Amino acid sequence: MNNIYILLTFAVIVISVTSAHDCKGCVSLDEYSFDKVISKFKAVLVKFDVSYPYGDKENVYIQLSEEIGKNKDILISQVGVQDYGDKNNEELAKKYGITKDDFPVVLLFVEGQRDPIPFPTKNEWVIDDFRHFLKDNAKVYIGLPGCIESFDKLALEFISASDKEEKLKQAEKLLETEKEETNAKIYVKVMKKIIGEGLNFVTQEVSRLNKIIKEGKLIKKKKDELLQRINILHSFSVKGKDEL
Repeated sequence: MNNIYILLTFAVIVISVTSAHDCKGCVSLDEYSFDKVISKFKAVLVKFDVSYPYGDKENVYIQLSEEIGKNKDILISQVGVQDYGDKNNEELAKKYGITKDDFPVVLLFVEGQRDPIPFPTKNEWVIDDFRHFLKDNAKVYIGLPGCIESFDKLALEFISASDKEEKLKQAEKLLETEKEETNAKIYVKVMKKIIGEGLNFVTQEVSRLNKIIKEGKLIKKKKDELLQRINILHSFSVKGKDEL
């Protein structure tokens, strides 16, 4: 029995250490480096967790880190907190009102903002929720799957423009030179729908598409197409006006 216990304990340690070191593009911070590093980036996403995290949530965070890692304006990081021994980083966690019962907690620090923005605890730990959270709050460009940077920029201008018809014309003209024509057409269609039905169209369409996806009857290719369409719809969201 003792041998089995030792083997199981060793397996857990191996899995934990492997998980911690496999977070490509993810930087480990502590109470000494935290403020120094945070101040160097336009946005920093920080996960407060146990020292050696593992499991489904950690896997999602690793996936996000690998995906965002090449973006020079945003850093994906983690803080390992111990409630034993030297209790490393425990005071840092307490500074932000975080206890071990809360783990994992993810905060977004944005340049020019005093307080961090928490990843909503009501959200599931799925990669798309993190993508949308960053795109809506990080104030840096986050290119989601299916999105086109030039059209994303035009979408934001469209939302705040008093003359939306003029922005629509710009989008139609840009469409003529766009190689990714299929997705570019979606931006134009959304603009037309908003002009005709108002901003509520965006929220309603996201809800409709999510409902179709959750039914789980789609082949992977079709599901990916709908997820890309949702990403494009998020390009038309305005924090405080349109909650998606």
